[in-house]
This record gives sequence, structure tokens and C-alpha cells, in this order.
Amino acid sequence: MDLKIYNDLTGKFTKKIENLTKQKKFVIGNINKDASEAREKAAAALLRNDWLLEYPFAVCVDIEKAVSLYLSLDGGNEEKTDKALSMARVNFMGTDGARGRVSAELKENVLIDFFNDNAFTPDFAEITSFAFLKLLLDNDIIAAGDTVIIGNDGRDEAYNWVLNNSVRSGFTKADLNVLDLGVAPTAVIPRKNLQLGHRAGACLTASHNPSNQNGIKYFIDGKKLVPEGALGDYALSAYMYNYSFIEKLPLTANGKITEKNVTEDSADWMIDVLGSSMKNALKDTTLIFDSANGASDTTGKLVLDKLGARYISVNEKSDGGNINRGCGVAEIEGTEYFKGIDYSKHINTIKKIFDEGRKSSDNDVYGIAVDGDGDRGFVLFYSKKEDIVYVLDGDKCGYIIADYLIKSKNLNAKDFWFLSTIESDIMTSSEAKKNLGLKTEIVSVGDKWIGNFKKGNALVGLEISGHVIFPIEVARNKTMALNGTAADQNEKKQILLSGVGLLTGLMTIQAIKRLNLSEEKIIKPFEPGFSKTYYIFFIDKTMFYRDGALWNMDKKIAEDEIKKAAENKKLPRASVIKYEDKEDLNVLYLSVYREEELIGVLFTRNSGTEDKNAVYVKGRKEYEDVLCEIGAKIQKAHAREMKNKTRAEYKYEQAIINNLEMNNGKTTVDSVLSDIKGVSETDLFSVIHGLKKEGRINVTGREINYYFTTNHTNNSN
Repeated sequence: MDLKIYNDLTGKFTKKIENLTKQKKFVIGNINKDASEAREKAAAALLRNDWLLEYPFAVCVDIEKAVSLYLSLDGGNEEKTDKALSMARVNFMGTDGARGRVSAELKENVLIDFFNDNAFTPDFAEITSFAFLKLLLDNDIIAAGDTVIIGNDGRDEAYNWVLNNSVRSGFTKADLNVLDLGVAPTAVIPRKNLQLGHRAGACLTASHNPSNQNGIKYFIDGKKLVPEGALGDYALSAYMYNYSFIEKLPLTANGKITEKNVTEDSADWMIDVLGSSMKNALKDTTLIFDSANGASDTTGKLVLDKLGARYISVNEKSDGGNINRGCGVAEIEGTEYFKGIDYSKHINTIKKIFDEGRKSSDNDVYGIAVDGDGDRGFVLFYSKKEDIVYVLDGDKCGYIIADYLIKSKNLNAKDFWFLSTIESDIMTSSEAKKNLGLKTEIVSVGDKWIGNFKKGNALVGLEISGHVIFPIEVARNKTMALNGTAADQNEKKQILLSGVGLLTGLMTIQAIKRLNLSEEKIIKPFEPGFSKTYYIFFIDKTMFYRDGALWNMDKKIAEDEIKKAAENKKLPRASVIKYEDKEDLNVLYLSVYREEELIGVLFTRNSGTEDKNAVYVKGRKEYEDVLCEIGAKIQKAHAREMKNKTRAEYKYEQAIINNLEMNNGKTTVDSVLSDIKGVSETDLFSVIHGLKKEGRINVTGREINYYFTTNHTNNSN
């Protein structure tokens, strides 16, 4: 995609484009001068339309994409024009903020570098942060001199805090003061927003991503941004464009910076949320705590100390460069259980659980693993009779917590919602409705859709990746409320809907103990379906979009294969395909029904947090083989079409594969490093992470092998 303002060679729309630009409505891209007559006519029809003039917010539209969509759509001219322009809106943000590979140098332009090379530069962090606050200032959400709260997950230490300083700079140049909480779990920032009445917040983090990547999440009134609206991702993307290409940032920063350590305060808050019964729940229990070398380390250990827990902390020596590496949720996700017979092949966290479980006669042994920024959490349960460590993912933890909240608070379940995302096991929602009596809804990927749910009171929101959210009441600081702030003085208490991995883990263990769950119910709290995800990393994301060529190719593959499977009796003959629109319209979501009964789903989407595309397959276990065959076929097509061969990561990927080929399927990290000149170990591990997720290699320590199965995995995200 060409990011420059569209140059109308005909001259007919030059004035209109200039006027739109002044309103922060940017028409970008390029229609080649040798373009077909059909494309020229389509561009003219789009620019002649008043959609952009009437659009109420700042926006960027990719004219090339709009033309392609216009030509592929059916319907009348106005209908096609409106849909094409709407679908061609540019969003530089992802599922959870903006993320990219850390790069110290600016090559061309912050957005061009980000778009073409996935480069997250100091200039990008500064301009994006400035744009975010200008968006809020222009919409009277905040005023000059107000305070914005920031924090980070610790990975920027490896880069001497250059990105954190850039975020500070962007905010202070927008005439806002900064309260920097330092290294802290992500949820601490929106919690402090609500408590102190400061409406804007940001966390510098790439969450579960490898350490060579960073990103930023923004908060307004304790909630993450969604795509639509005056304060949404599309509007923010237009502001980012404006300050990257049109207007310069101020040279001087008038805001002031204050630093505050909130570790003790955060630990006390978490203990208060858990309640007085938590200490008793941890009696006769040994915990292994894996902080993923990230933001939860110091706070997490303080929480466990104050609870009097017997615990062992692993992966606690963070240097910024080792966050998520071989540890935490990012390493464990997709695995249902770990067998003791394969002990030597497991990561250190799992080995520690086996060590403690095998020698303990009286204590229950659990693990809690979180991700780099601490918003996701898994519980790991050791079965002594089977010598297996079972993984309780976000679906299982959330289900157990929901059951516990209903019973411990004597709630009327039918008054509350159980929210899962499309990444969850499809049985999670139906089982919560059937067994717990809750209202249920399945929303798009990302905890922002749970945090912004508006239909009623959410009891629990979850996804299989470890995001588990339950409402936490936050009292407004009395002094701030009395003095008045930019927020509503009358609101003394507000609800935080933000995941905390450690709280997820501890609350799940408390629920297990107080509900007196059997081992069978711990391992399988509801009757599950199956989940499998097929990834392709280091791709050209611009190739996959709604109604585009790849989108339509996926539909054809799925429809043809489902029809064939029904004819061959691998699926019911009465199988019906239904397409569903989710909150994120760039998710291709296909459901398979047997009459009125949902038996499976396939959906495809570009990740909004990593440089990847994924095909998700979920359903009832009796249809696992046939549906997974279809998912694998779509993945192969994506691998053929979407791999970005201009990227450095593609070169590193090929070097690893070539090294394996020359060494009978076995090699080492050091051997690959010696073959590739100029690559850092951190960047190489990012590529190794991608190949592992694609299911092409296994890694034990620094040894790399072609993929073989040692554990039962579902490969889910």
C-alpha cells in the first residue's frame, strides 16, 4: 500500500482531496497511470461520492483497496461505493494496540517503516502517543495540563528505556503531565485511571510477543479502544497519519513527568480482590509461579509473600531481552497436558511442578504462569496418580471462576452474561448456558470486546489464550473526587474490566478449593470440544481483507471441502454453512450446523498483535479430523500466497530450514547464528518462535529439530 496522499492525475478531484485532508480525512494510495479503464472509472465513482464528506470522524482511506473492492462487489453504485470506502479504511492499530519489531533507526517515515517492515521505532512511539492525546484533546476528553498514566512490562530495559522515553516525550509535547508507574502489570494502569480520575492511560508492552518486539496499548476511562467512533482506532490511525506526514510535532515539551512505584499498592489491591478466604485456600498447597521474566515478577512475589503462600518463583531474572523466552503462557499455550515420561523435554516451569509434585505427599501442587505484561494467566495442575501436569487455559479457568462466583455470592445466574471470544472452545459458551444458567455471547478476538460489552452485566469474560476478566469495583480516590477532576465527580465507584493473570490463577485455585472440585472436574470442568489453530508467520497482511481475492479463495476451499465431506459422510449430510459477521469485520467466520445444532466453526484472520495470519478450527470432537483437514488446506494456501519474501525474517527462516536439511533434521541455535551474518540472537528467537507456532520445528533449550509430537497439543492461540 502506498501511504502518500492520492495524486489525482485527472485533476478533477484535486481540490476535494485537499479539502478532505484539512479535515483529517486522508485519501491515500496510488492508481497507476497505466491502470485499466475499469479501475479509473471505479476511482472516479468513489471520489465523486459524498461518503467521505459526510463521514463524521477523522479517517484514512486506501483508494487502491477501495477500487479493488468496488470492482468485486455486487449491487448498485451507491451501495458498492459506501461499502468499498468503509472497508478500505486504514487501521494502524491491531487487536490490542500497535505492535512491531523494535528498531532503533528511522529509515524513511515512521508509518512507512511500521507498515513495510513492522518496525516499532522511538519516533513511532512518540508520534503515536502524541496523536492519541491530540485525539482526546480535540474531543474534549482531556485538557492541557491533565495527567496521563503510563507503565511498561520491562522489556524496554534491553534498549535502555528509549521507547519509554519516547512515549513520555509524545505525551509531554501534547501539554499533558505524565505519571509513570514504571514496570507494572497492564491492568494496574486502567485501575489507576479509575482510582485517580485521570482519563487517559497507556502501557508500553508487546504482551506475549517475543522480546525483540514492543507495542503500546491505550486506555480511555479504564477501557481499551475499539475500531469505530470518534475515539476509535480508525480515528486514531488518521491522527497518526496526520502527524507522520502532514503536521510536525512541537519541538518543546511543556508537560511534567512524575515517577511512582505502585508495587505495594498493587499487591494490596490484588489481595483485597481475592478476599479473606484466599490465605486458607493456599494451605497445604505448593505453587510454582512463572512470571515470564516480565511485569508481574515483583508484584506477584509480594502478593504471594503477603498471602503466606508456599511457592517457588521461576523465570524471575528479567533483563528485558528474556521476557517470554521459553517461559510463561506464550510457551505453554496450545498444550493440554505434559507427561512425566517426557520430563527431560519440558521447560523449566513444568519440570519444577513435576519435582515438587513427585516429592510431596500431602500438599497439592499447582503452577501459575502469566505472560510478559501479566494480563493472561494459566493454572497448571499436577495429577500425582497420573504423573501428568494439566493445563487449565483461559476457558477452563473462566468457567470455574464463573461457577464459584455464582455460588459464593448467591447470584441469580440468569441476570449475568458469560462472554467468550471466537478463539474459545465453542463448547465453553454452550456449557456455561446449559450448566450454569448464564446468558452467553461470543465476541471477536481480544479482551477489548469484553471490556466494552454493553448489553448487560458481565460475570466473566474469557478466551482460551488466558485472558480472563471479571468485574472489579474500583473506588475513586476521595481527595481527587472532592477536588474535582476531568472525570465525573459524582462517580465514586467504577468497574474495572481488565485481565490480571495472577488474579486469574489464584482465583481459580480458590474456586477449586472452596467448590471442593474432584480431580476429574479440575481437569475437565465442562465437556470440551476441540480447538486447533494453523499459523503462518511473517506475511504480507495487506493480502487478506474482506471480499478480497484471498478471502474469497478461503470461502471456496471451505465450501468445496465441506460439501465433499458431507457427500462422503464425514460430516452430516444435512450440514449447513452460515457466515457470521463479528465486531471485527475482517474476520472470515464460517459456522457449520447440523440443522439447528452448531457442530463446528472455521475462521480466518490476520493477527492484530503479531505478524501472522491464522486459520482457527473448532467444534465437536467427532468432527475434529475432517474439519482440521480443511483448516490445514487453507493454511497451505496461505503459506503459498502470503509469505513476505522481502522480509529479513523470511531469510532467517530459510536459513534455519536449510541448516536442518543439511544436518538430518537437527541443529542448534548457535549453528544457525554462525550461518547468518548480522542477526541478533533476540531476532533469531523471534523467528524460531514463529516456526514453532507453525508446527514446523521443536526446540529444547538451544537444540532445534524438525517437528515431532511429545505432548498432546491443540495448537490454540
